[in-house]
This record gives sequence, structure tokens and C-alpha cells, in this order.
Amino acid sequence: MAGVGQMLRLAREEKEWNLLETEEITKIRVRYIQALEEEEYGILPGATYVKGYLRTYAKQLGLNPDEVIELYSVSIKPEVAPVIESPERIVKSRPSWVRPLIIGGMALVAIALAIGIKSLYHPEGTPENPTYSSTPLISAPDQEPTVPSQTTPESPTPSSPPSVVASTQDGLTAQLVFTQACWIEIKIDGQAPFQGTFAAGTSKEVKGTDKIELVSIGNAGGVTVTLNGKALPSLGKPGQVRHNVVLTKDTLNQL
Repeated sequence: MAGVGQMLRLAREEKEWNLLETEEITKIRVRYIQALEEEEYGILPGATYVKGYLRTYAKQLGLNPDEVIELYSVSIKPEVAPVIESPERIVKSRPSWVRPLIIGGMALVAIALAIGIKSLYHPEGTPENPTYSSTPLISAPDQEPTVPSQTTPESPTPSSPPSVVASTQDGLTAQLVFTQACWIEIKIDGQAPFQGTFAAGTSKEVKGTDKIELVSIGNAGGVTVTLNGKALPSLGKPGQVRHNVVLTKDTLNQL
């Protein structure tokens, strides 16, 4: 039985499509098309997106998507995780004579401390009841001292709290909520793009000044987008691949 990649390549060659024409028709990048036909699935973001691309590619070629997915699943062998056995812990036995020796040493240390403390509080040659001589009291003067007048200090006037200026939101803020597993590539304000795979139930906040571009979305039906608090329409169906979804301030005004 031919493999998945060979089946896809033969179907494409029967339609006389080159790779660039196939990219235009299927909306799948050339490097991903080559990876599917050569069965180099590690180039793609993950197993979920491999199946999504296979389903889209098979439909465009006129093949049965379910048969292609089943053939792909059979060809993938799950890796068996190695079992690491922990070595048995060696318990060293302690000789029976060590414990009494430790207890006897602690008793000797306690006796020595008690003798030292007693010698500190009762040094030799010091009488137990020394004679106490009191200092004579000083007689009070005949004239009463003048008490200076006391002035009540003025309480400081509490300063009024500074006025709080409400900050306004500038630029664009896109909130991406993933309802299904999804691979996405994003470019912000013309900078280098970044990409990642997000599981269902996760979210991602992206901020930009003028433009946020969703360069590629592996599962358009598995993500919802909110721009500056306003929800965007659905980007596509589950498993559908979308490219170049541009979000600007004009997009915000159209919502």
C-alpha cells in the first residue's frame, strides 16, 4: 500500500499542479506541502495541524479525507517512554553501643554547664549579704520653680489628595481565546513574526500600535478574537487554514 505522502504527490501530479499552484489553491505553504508529501511531519507544528492540513489537502486533490487520516494514524507509531528503576536504598545499621555513649557524653556536658553557671552567680570571696548604704536625699528649694507657659502647636492643615487622571488606552489590543487546539503565527507592527501552539481553554493577549497581523492560523474555527473589547466575526470553520488576517484601527471602526 502506498504511503500518505506518495498518495498525495501522485494525486497532485495527475492534476498537473506545481507546488506554487498547489499553495494558491489549498492555501497551504509550499514547505508544509513538501513536508506532507515527504512524510516529514516534524516540520509541522503538531499532530493536530498535520491532520488539519491532510484533510484540507486531500479534499482539494479529490481524495477521501477520512482514508488519508486513517492511513496517517496507522503509519505513526507511539513512542514508549523508558522506565527508570530507582536503586534500592541502602540502610546502614548503627552499632548498639553508640547510643549509650552519646547519652553519657550529653550528661557530662550538662553537669559541666551547671557547675559553670553556679560559679558565675556565687564567686568565691564575695559576702552573701553585703551592707547597703543609701544616698541622702536632696532637699527641695524654698521657692517654687516657675513653670513656663505652654502653647498649643497648630495642627497642620491636611493637604488635598492629588487629582487622579484616568488613563486612556492607546493602540490595539487583541484577545485570542482558543476553544480548540490551534497553531498560530502573529506579526506586530511589521516586526519579525512569532508562532506557537495553544491548547483548548487557553488565551493570548497581543498588543500593537498600528497593525496586528495573523499571518497563519492552523485551525480558524478553534479561536475567537476580540479587538479592543469588540468581538470579531468567526475566522473560519474547524480545521480550516487562514492566512493574512490584518487587524487595524479601521477594522475596529467597522465592528
